[in-house]
Amino acid sequence: MICVIYGTTGELIKLWPVLRGIEERGGRFVNTTTAQQVAQIPGLLTQLGLPQPDVYLAHGRSGHELHTNRDIPFWLGSVTKGFALNRRALRKAMRADGAPPLVLVHGDTMTTLLGTLIGRGLGAPVAHIEAGVRTWDLRHPFPEELTRRLVSKVAQIHYAPGAEAASNIKRGVVVDTGMNTIRDSVELAAVDVELPFELAEGDEFGLVSLHRYELLNDGALLGAALRALATHPAQRRMLFVDHPVTVAAMARFGLLDVFAGSSVTRMTRRSFFEFIGLLRRSAFVVTDSGGTQVESYVLDKPCLVHRKKVEQPDGIGENVVVSGFDLTILSKFLDDPAQHHRRTPPPSVSPTDVILDDLEQRGYLVESAR
Repeated sequence: MICVIYGTTGELIKLWPVLRGIEERGGRFVNTTTAQQVAQIPGLLTQLGLPQPDVYLAHGRSGHELHTNRDIPFWLGSVTKGFALNRRALRKAMRADGAPPLVLVHGDTMTTLLGTLIGRGLGAPVAHIEAGVRTWDLRHPFPEELTRRLVSKVAQIHYAPGAEAASNIKRGVVVDTGMNTIRDSVELAAVDVELPFELAEGDEFGLVSLHRYELLNDGALLGAALRALATHPAQRRMLFVDHPVTVAAMARFGLLDVFAGSSVTRMTRRSFFEFIGLLRRSAFVVTDSGGTQVESYVLDKPCLVHRKKVEQPDGIGENVVVSGFDLTILSKFLDDPAQHHRRTPPPSVSPTDVILDDLEQRGYLVESAR
């Protein structure tokens, strides 16, 4: 049986179509989480129509989400203890349907690496979704680039989102899925979703979502970006997502009032469906998220990725601009976001179907008696 291990909502959203597909094909999976984002995961699982976790390896830091670097060692200790306590039960559960055991991980989070090591500890092969994407610079983004390289050395099956990513992996089984599974997540999200507040017909706004450690750990870099958004001469209306980790960083660096009197409005973090609904309605996006970059490419939204380097090619040179942390590039993008549009459509083949077909062919996905 497949044991899926995840810890963040970002991983879960991209895994959603795969887990949904496993169930639709009559299979089962052991739903295992490290709960980096412990408060968000139960509600998101309900919204996605997925079962609640079978195994919690941890509950964030003492039941709270990881907001600062100081939370990480405590959480790592909890995951280690949780694995030791659940190891025998996991091994048994993974052999319950007669299919060979497999651990499935996604992306580049701390849980991705931990899940890969847990797979080795369970004596099971590991399959990595979104494998092979690279910036070839360990500093940008750190630690995500290092995580991906380490996982590629341990995993046996690599589901790479495109030919370039596939060419970067030199060992194991490599399967080119065409693009990121978030393509299917966006398609599964309802077009007509109730938005969190009233928007008049024709209201134009941009979405801002910044939450990666590469930016949040550097007060000067974060402050410069937020002030550039707040003081841009065009004063475009923007909705700024208050990710808890971002708010914690803003508080740490004295930036909580940076948007006062500007056209930037802070809003609480939204559910995935609400965020995609807002993204569909938005005029442009400013983000440091690779997931939002791909979502913007799928939906053809002008997107500025505020990072030094990105690992995924989707939309680059078309509707996606990479700032390289250069505020001049950010400002130029805000001058006229509408000039950036997609010229090549996403692949027509579903990456989820490619993954599910491969899992079936290898005997890891079998119809189970309920």
